[in-house]
Amino acid sequence: MKIKKTTRSVDPLSKLVDLQITTSELPQLSPLEKAQLDHALAIEQLYYSSKVEGSNLTKEMIDKAIHGKKFSAA
Repeated sequence: MKIKKTTRSVDPLSKLVDLQITTSELPQLSPLEKAQLDHALAIEQLYYSSKVEGSNLTKEMIDKAIHGKKFSAA
């Protein structure tokens, strides 16, 4: 088994600056797109935090719970 050595030839701060420049050049999201992205991120965060706490809820179950819809745990 070969062990791959990682080298950090690029300074992490330089990588961050490059990433910020790249993202600043992307087109702006519409208000609807921003709301949809925020909603998806909230569901992701709830899903993974519930997993850490030992829950077996799926993303779909969490989404239904957020919107007050009934769901079965089966």
